[in-house]
Amino acid sequence: MSVSQSIKQQCRYAGKSIALATKHKKADALALPLSAGLGAAVKTIEIDTDIFGTFLGEIERKKTPLLTAREKARLGMRKAKMPCGLASEGSFGSHISVPFVIANEEVVVFVDDELGIEISESIVTTKTNFAQMTVGSIHEAESFLLQTQFPSHALIARPNQYNANPIEKLLGRFFKKSAFKHIQKGLQTREALMAAVRASARNSADGLVRLETDMRAHMNPTRMRVIRQLGVKLARRLRSTCPECACPGFGATGVAGALPCQECGQPTESHAYEVSTCQKCHYTKSEKRRDGVIEEQSMHCLFCNP
Repeated sequence: MSVSQSIKQQCRYAGKSIALATKHKKADALALPLSAGLGAAVKTIEIDTDIFGTFLGEIERKKTPLLTAREKARLGMRKAKMPCGLASEGSFGSHISVPFVIANEEVVVFVDDELGIEISESIVTTKTNFAQMTVGSIHEAESFLLQTQFPSHALIARPNQYNANPIEKLLGRFFKKSAFKHIQKGLQTREALMAAVRASARNSADGLVRLETDMRAHMNPTRMRVIRQLGVKLARRLRSTCPECACPGFGATGVAGALPCQECGQPTESHAYEVSTCQKCHYTKSEKRRDGVIEEQSMHCLFCNP
């Protein structure tokens, strides 16, 4: 029996279509994992996902990444009139455990209205080129271009301090919107970048230009690879079925217990068990940590290291 035949026999989603709500070509990352892992076909549903928020803040994201991905998925499902859909959302900032290290968090939400389930998976990684730099000319940015992997990864240029005209200053509440007009995204050639730097410098009160990485998925191959990894993780989750009702999507939903300190034996804040839950019948199963850790180092113990 071939792998594809095995998938069709075992997986609920084999041969089915799943609506992917996206504006930035995320099917390039998600279609293969879901096809290979589930036998499902991903159908791109073009929607303006910018309405949920943009990286540069032209439109503020008002909800968490998880809730935003859920709303995207449901919007795509409504537009396509399909019972199954998914969407993802990314964010960038300080790593939760290492504050001075930049991290990329990606969240994907899968919705199956026929079963009445919603499955989410996430990845946090330091594999990102997320960065910004203020320059006076393109020649000052050579190291930045290497660091950010330009031109395979696109850049953004904008005035460091937007030089508003008198009317814009008078109408202060429109000032921010006016400044956004001078942002140039998707710069992928040196010629385009040089022109954008010159234009941004002319519109900057201090003559400086802020260069930033373009973190939109279709402009950032590193981020696309992370989204693909997330697609693999989602496919594995959907192939996992509940031991009680056989509903797909059985997987980790939380943690429980406390690891003992290897020095004093007192409980630490590190979890001892991983909890899996069925989204349909709510059957719950607790298992020891998959990484095999059974004790915590004393440096993480509040008794040994208060």
